[in-house]
Amino acid sequence: MNDSNFCKMIRMKRTLCRKFKQAKNGIAESEKAFQRLDEAAPADSKTEWLASERIAQSSRINNPAAMDVYEINIKKALSKKEIKLRLLEEGNAQNAAPACRSVATWISMGLAIEEAQIALLIEVRRIGRRSTETQRLDIARRAPSVNSPI
Repeated sequence: MNDSNFCKMIRMKRTLCRKFKQAKNGIAESEKAFQRLDEAAPADSKTEWLASERIAQSSRINNPAAMDVYEINIKKALSKKEIKLRLLEEGNAQNAAPACRSVATWISMGLAIEEAQIALLIEVRRIGRRSTETQRLDIARRAPSVNSPI
């Protein structure tokens, strides 16, 4: 009746042995990674972390909020538009003359042209060989803006 469960139990030894070997190998790799991380961390940060860890462990029963020390605080990365805007503002601050374009302006314009080229290529591939006049006209209107000089 319970042949399926019996077979699982029989095969369990092999699976557990394999997973145990993988775990032993994982310990060695984890120790190496921890050693590299430990060597890279500054000594004053390590002592600060240990002190905050001791405080959190000692007061965790009475104050669960003390465990917030273990929360990961990662700053959110800037978006593409925010980076472009920051570079443009920095470039405009450095180049007071309106005729001069900053490096950020050139990069921004180059990225915009490249995005337009990719969008046009996707549209051409989507349409294929059998296109209507309206579709060909639309592509003909968009092509000069992609080929225009910066």
